[in-house]
Amino acid sequence: MKQLPYYKISGNYKQVGEFLGETFRQKIQKAINSRKQNIANYESYLSKSQQCLDITKQHFPDLIVETEATAKAANVQLIDYFFMNNREVYDQAEEVDRKLATNPDHCTVVAGFNNNELVIGHNEDWSIDTLNEFCILEVKINNTSFLLLHYMTVIPGPSASMNSYGLIQCINDIYQTNQIGVPKNYIARAILEAKSLDESEKIIRDTPKASGFNHVLALGNEVRNIEIAGNIIGIERIINKPYVHTNHYLTPELKRLEKFHTKSSEARYTRASDLLKDKMTVEDIKSILSDTDNTEFPICREDETIGSAIFIPQKLKAYLCYGHPCAGTYIEYDLK
Repeated sequence: MKQLPYYKISGNYKQVGEFLGETFRQKIQKAINSRKQNIANYESYLSKSQQCLDITKQHFPDLIVETEATAKAANVQLIDYFFMNNREVYDQAEEVDRKLATNPDHCTVVAGFNNNELVIGHNEDWSIDTLNEFCILEVKINNTSFLLLHYMTVIPGPSASMNSYGLIQCINDIYQTNQIGVPKNYIARAILEAKSLDESEKIIRDTPKASGFNHVLALGNEVRNIEIAGNIIGIERIINKPYVHTNHYLTPELKRLEKFHTKSSEARYTRASDLLKDKMTVEDIKSILSDTDNTEFPICREDETIGSAIFIPQKLKAYLCYGHPCAGTYIEYDLK
């Protein structure tokens, strides 16, 4: 039985950053060196990334303390590490997806309720080459703890997480216009410490955004879907009802701003929606996340799904899977 590597750290922002930089130093250095070799005119992107860094420092100074400590401990330049977290300036993944509009893209989120108890699952779909950069991370900063699926080369946040307040954040990529502002990775990182859905929404609304993810947030009996395009935000509030999101906009005000989305996203959304039930258990969520009924665009993909998570936030319990759940095993974790 394969399991994702598990790392745990407790400390202040500087100590957490130092831990990340020391622990993942080789992978961070390798990723930055690869970017310098493969991004044409690499240096030309750094001035815009510096502008985003300056804005981020104004709004989230603690997170930049964490970032500075990570870069220093990893023995890389701050601007190179920040640029790797600043996909709005240059995004290698989007370049590939744009060229291959039928290419399987990134992530499926499914939420349901079992006797008013929220059960929410997330398939993390990315390049299979990143599986050796993927892990489970548990962090405690001040009085807040969070458990998440984590890419070792970037800051915590842009995947699936649960914090000690019972707040769930599941991230989906959507494609829209970029601008100078706080990178979406940092907005996702800030929400890891939010105490409520309203606080999470306020972070998104009040931050000058470079772009945005789709944030599927959940707490108690509410799922709140927040979609972002530039400075425009679309919100769905779902109470005690099952819900699905993939990689395209669902709110009417955002659909007109979408750059593109893939056939995979539509197919996964349709199939998962068809499988929803009024009452859904952990096993029901597992079944959907493991589904391969659509052989061309399955929900669970051997060549794309690098990890999967199911959360029961009322119990602060998580079930996390190495690789694709159609073959992998979910391991139980507790956030206490």
